[in-house]
Amino acid sequence: MKSYKNINDPQRSFVAPFVDKHSRKNEFFAQIDDYIDWEPITAKLKLIYTKGLTDRGAKAYSPILLFKMHLISKWYKLSDTQTESMVYDSISAIRFCGLTLEDSVPGHSTLSRFKKELKDHGALKGLEKDVDNQLKAHQIKVKTGKGRVDAKLRKLN
Repeated sequence: MKSYKNINDPQRSFVAPFVDKHSRKNEFFAQIDDYIDWEPITAKLKLIYTKGLTDRGAKAYSPILLFKMHLISKWYKLSDTQTESMVYDSISAIRFCGLTLEDSVPGHSTLSRFKKELKDHGALKGLEKDVDNQLKAHQIKVKTGKGRVDAKLRKLN
């Protein structure tokens, strides 16, 4: 069985110490990782999202990476396109997703197909509830934020 894309040792990265230094200020994702046991969620995801588990075809992104991107989308009320941009731009989001600066970030269409597959199997809400229940066990919950606003240029008349 082959492994997923972007499964790596964070220490392999030349810039890893700098990323650590600059991502400490944003504690939200680090706190989430402290409270959530991702193993049971990963196990459930692998039962549903089987891409990348065979030797055929190109390597796929790991389902936990895609699920964490979905959570970012949900927590910040972002579209899939905005979520892709946030993970590219935010060192904290990159780390939360288990990526390094050198890794490629899944595109919005990959994220959309992933979420559709989970919805089609009736699993997305249950997985979200698993995360919420783990947080509730620590007597906390995520207060969703307002999404990033896209600045754009427009022609003056």
